[in-house]
Amino acid sequence: MADITEIRELAQKLNLWNIARGYIDLNDEKLSNLDYLKMVLEKELEIRARQKHTKLRKASKLPNKAFDASNSNKGLKWQIKQLSNLTWLKEEQNLILLGKCGTGKTGLAAQLGETAISNGHKTYYAPFDNFIAVAEKKATNPKAEAIFSYMQECDLIIIDDVFYVEPTRAELQVFYRAVTFLNETRSIIFITNRELSAWIDAAEDKHLCQTLLDRMTVNCQIVRLTDK
Repeated sequence: MADITEIRELAQKLNLWNIARGYIDLNDEKLSNLDYLKMVLEKELEIRARQKHTKLRKASKLPNKAFDASNSNKGLKWQIKQLSNLTWLKEEQNLILLGKCGTGKTGLAAQLGETAISNGHKTYYAPFDNFIAVAEKKATNPKAEAIFSYMQECDLIIIDDVFYVEPTRAELQVFYRAVTFLNETRSIIFITNRELSAWIDAAEDKHLCQTLLDRMTVNCQIVRLTDK
């Protein structure tokens, strides 16, 4: 049987302060069914949570990809299970998802992004080329400025296809500045099919590339996906 304390706690979560603070005395209102009122308030919270999830999911630009862990080895399954509790996100750690094409890196990132959104975390996904374009044009293009501003509000940013194609010196500089700025107070998932040791060989500016890797990996978990 619901009591008035439970009703007021729910009202407080809904910012219904007249009920929460007792300005509206539920006893004086002579409600015959407090359980019904409790159900109404719980339903309101449920609807708001669902609407928030839909809004965050749409804004995230996450791809509609799924990760199939059925053929993964025990070590990877354990690692994914641990990542699903989002401790790494709360601690503002980065993730690097590393593996050949077709190993499910983007699907796993999307799954982790969905989990983050379900827990109320703003998330944004961008392929490397799109991320660079936004970072380059944020000062001159209103759309790019809006996207970059949203990324600043996010708890998690996912960047796909990093070093899939060797970046130019200018692209590497833009990427370094943007990642350094954004990585201060949030987590970033980097998705790459190139071994980190090969990044430096592929970069024109090897010193900058090494500095970038140092920043990315200082508080980071590396998840290696293999062919099934």
